Amino acid sequence: MLRSKFVLIALILVCVLSFATFKDIAGSPYSAAIEKLHASGIVEAFDGYFYPAEALSRADAAEWIVKTFKLSTIHSMKIEEEVEKKFVYTDPLGVIDEAFVVPSAKDIVDSEGEEYIEGLIKVRAEEVVNGEYRPFEPITAAEFGLAVAKVLFGVDEPLDYEAKLRELVYAPAELLSLDRPLRREEAAQILSNFVENPDFTIITILATADIHGHIEPYFPSGAKYPVGAVEKMAFFVNTERAMQPNLLLLDVGDAPYNTNVANLFEGEPVIKIMNMMGYDAMVLGNHDFDFPFNVMERNSQLANFPFLGANTLYLGESPYFLEPYIIKEIAGLKIAIVGLTDDSSAWYTHPRNVAGITFEEQYSAAQRVLDEVSPQVDLVFALAHLHGGNRVLPIKVSGYDLIFEGGRDVVAFPEKINGSWVISSGKHAELISKTNLNIYRGEVIGINFAHVFMSQNLPQDEAVVEVVESYVSQLDDRLGTVIGRTEVDLDGERGTVRLKESNLANAIADSLREMTGTDFAIQNGGGVRASVPAGDITIKDAYTVLPFDNLVVAVKATGKQIWDILEHGISAYPAAAGQFLQVSGLEYTFDASKPPYERLISVTSNGVPLDLEKTYTLTANDFLTGGGDKFTMFLEMEKTIVTKSFLRDAFAEYVERHGTIAPVNEGRIVIINPAN
Repeated sequence: MLRSKFVLIALILVCVLSFATFKDIAGSPYSAAIEKLHASGIVEAFDGYFYPAEALSRADAAEWIVKTFKLSTIHSMKIEEEVEKKFVYTDPLGVIDEAFVVPSAKDIVDSEGEEYIEGLIKVRAEEVVNGEYRPFEPITAAEFGLAVAKVLFGVDEPLDYEAKLRELVYAPAELLSLDRPLRREEAAQILSNFVENPDFTIITILATADIHGHIEPYFPSGAKYPVGAVEKMAFFVNTERAMQPNLLLLDVGDAPYNTNVANLFEGEPVIKIMNMMGYDAMVLGNHDFDFPFNVMERNSQLANFPFLGANTLYLGESPYFLEPYIIKEIAGLKIAIVGLTDDSSAWYTHPRNVAGITFEEQYSAAQRVLDEVSPQVDLVFALAHLHGGNRVLPIKVSGYDLIFEGGRDVVAFPEKINGSWVISSGKHAELISKTNLNIYRGEVIGINFAHVFMSQNLPQDEAVVEVVESYVSQLDDRLGTVIGRTEVDLDGERGTVRLKESNLANAIADSLREMTGTDFAIQNGGGVRASVPAGDITIKDAYTVLPFDNLVVAVKATGKQIWDILEHGISAYPAAAGQFLQVSGLEYTFDASKPPYERLISVTSNGVPLDLEKTYTLTANDFLTGGGDKFTMFLEMEKTIVTKSFLRDAFAEYVERHGTIAPVNEGRIVIINPAN
């Protein structure tokens, strides 16, 4: 009988050993932790060995931390040029170029585990010193503990990381502060505290903002390599979902329109692709009103996700196809997602598109909805397309946990304002922002954050590629016709048309005056959206430069009214405001050092001062004459010509008529004391 028991025990041991992953961890006090990490796919076996007592390398530390806390792997782009690494830009005129996607350190290029090291650097849990990361050097216990703590609790607030980490980690008390190489088994023990722990979970929020119809890659001004494209975004989202089921995908407005392919099909391509990506919600931005209300309604029916608009009203009521908020349950937590739209959005689109639409004051709406949903949920997020108001919102209305901002067009790190985290998500499909909420026993103990840039070296979702190519081919069939040539580069960059004279905008303004035969013409800088290189000009170029469906309109205006129009146009300078006016038949000079509405020094036509008492004819577009960009003085003027031609039609006809153009800057706009 005794012999039988020994045989049984021996058989059990054989079975246990046969299923053991590692040959060398039986004597480790942390063997259970090692096995737990292996079962979760965090650590690997090397020919059956773990090497528990060996020092953990910095590269392996990065891989283990990234996998444990569901951070993203970041695949940098290798280029021949040497550029200084960048992570953010806070100027709305900024763009993502190659400096944002090159390797973060010289000594990790093409090394094993590079993508994990980049992932840890991306959330700012590790730093690069003198251009080096030292991937194969041992990491100390203190360094490892600090990196884990930064991932858990975030890096944007001053914290006692060691003290906070000790509250969560079961490990020898002195381990987290030791300045000696950390053994692999010890690292496994630390991380095992967060693996398959019912008290700990991670919620991931992926967010996009201000896509503006950019479903194709494009070259930002000054960049040598293309960025963006929804097919890369789709691949990234699918990869994240495979790793992290507790995930939300949100858009912060201005997604469907504003490129040729998006406008020609009235936003349909963007909405279809967003369906394929599995968005959970989208808020209305001001440019979501660039088409008539029935187009928005149709797109909302096409979408497999809700359109949010807590303060958008139609005929005084909330439209049936808009939700003020939704509630999602993720990892046992209830999360309310509230949609807020800039309450001045009606000023920034065509009046016909917002007929019958009004907006509740944005901050009072934010407070009203917060009061309603807070008792029902654990967390409240805002999708806030409020432009500069995004950062005012947490000051006026406290209680939103996360505020995803739209309309600011910046790539900034999160900032905590009055208890709310304000999150930026870039523009033009150049990136997806990733925010991880680390939850312990139902409470958020910290966040980590990354901008994941869509560089050309990233994989793409082939199903989305097919959809994009289908729409683009239909577009190209219509728009590939050559209509003329330009002998010079036509400068339509945002930093030009909204701040100073532009040779392209000069030609556009001239085309308006030629079409109508008026004394003068003006073109708002915000309506000019792209440059054209020297060479052939196609219909597609005209659509790219002037994507909005604004009609050519002429009015009667006194010299005083024209003076006031120009004063308003420069009132926001040096901010790159869309109301900045380019002119034809006029020259104007202003002093930027003077207060707004006191800046104009002179307005002339061919050197002759404008007669403030005389009535002139002036061509503009129906966005401006309808009071857009707060040009309310137009509402009092008599319209003499209302064409059926869009701005791009006038420009295309001008190019065809002239055949070859070579516009230059002629001193139509002179700035004294310029800001740049």
